[in-house]
Amino acid sequence: MPQTIKAEIVIEVPDDHVIISTAEFNEYQSLKDDGRWWTSKDVEKRYNHKMDWFKQKILYVPKFKKILDSKNGGSVHYSDTDDGRYWSFEPKRFKKFMEDNFSEING
Repeated sequence: MPQTIKAEIVIEVPDDHVIISTAEFNEYQSLKDDGRWWTSKDVEKRYNHKMDWFKQKILYVPKFKKILDSKNGGSVHYSDTDDGRYWSFEPKRFKKFMEDNFSEING
């Protein structure tokens, strides 16, 4: 018959740390973008793709542009210049678009 040992341990959590559930952590992560717009650089960093990829796969695809363009109520303010320097992305709605269209974008 195998032996079993029951042990109790105490872990001290420093005052400047908290333990939260994964669900709470994810909620806090989603809130960190509240109140600010993403730049092209933010989008590149968030999705690990260069702006040229976004232009080819998403931003200049006519059916996506129609949905995304802020002139149509979308989450992307398209820059007047093609280099993306003055583009703005509303984080929550752009993330939702990316999630909803993931398979088509990456297909």
